[in-house]
Amino acid sequence: MSGGLPAWLAAGHGDTPLVMLHGMGSTASIWLPQLEYFARNRLAVAWTMPGYGWSPAPSQLTWPMLAKSLRDMLDALGIGKAHVLGHSIGGMIAQEFYHQYPDRVKSLVLSATSAAFGSRDPAWKESFLNQRIDAMKPYADFAEAAPKLLDGFIRPDTSPQLRALASLSASPIQKEAYLNAMRLLVTFDRKEDFSNISVPILLLAGEHDTQAPPKGMTRLAQANANARFEELPGLRHMANIEAPHLFNQTVESFLTA
Repeated sequence: MSGGLPAWLAAGHGDTPLVMLHGMGSTASIWLPQLEYFARNRLAVAWTMPGYGWSPAPSQLTWPMLAKSLRDMLDALGIGKAHVLGHSIGGMIAQEFYHQYPDRVKSLVLSATSAAFGSRDPAWKESFLNQRIDAMKPYADFAEAAPKLLDGFIRPDTSPQLRALASLSASPIQKEAYLNAMRLLVTFDRKEDFSNISVPILLLAGEHDTQAPPKGMTRLAQANANARFEELPGLRHMANIEAPHLFNQTVESFLTA
């Protein structure tokens, strides 16, 4: 990492690289179980989104800016084409990156995400944002709020070590950066473009995920002939942390198919 580039973690070499984009309440370290697993056969890279942790904050957070930042990181790493795995808001960034730079993407793995956020109704979006802003008010910083937020996103029997990793991954996020990302989140709408994606797509959802429910991702799979959907039994919103072995094997099967 250098200059205005986002921070990243990387491991391994060989084969088409896998680039991983975290969700709203995480940084690159959330992917440590995946970096360890996928580095056995290929270069695996996990970024920290601009404005989060040690990644420089942009003057304005926009979807095209995030796509360009990802392109710049790939250029710095000498990666021409990659498999792109995005979780939650990271899945939206992955879609935006594809639409901006389709020749840089070999396949997409979209985990617990959607092609458009929530309702198009402005009043609904305002209500959603106000709820999230109010939920942050009791906390001095995001790290303080993270453990409580995690309770709704991971299944109760997630191992203490992996729960601790999720909290650690959230700790470098500034509260205002999180809220800025939330403000951007509600503007995402690539629903009309999803059918035009021409690379293989794997859609993943936890059986009990209330943030990106399986039924929504099933409908998404039906919108593109290149997409297939897999439901991960017993899991909630953060499958890569709740059940790394299952998550890794499911993604690996797709990448090697």
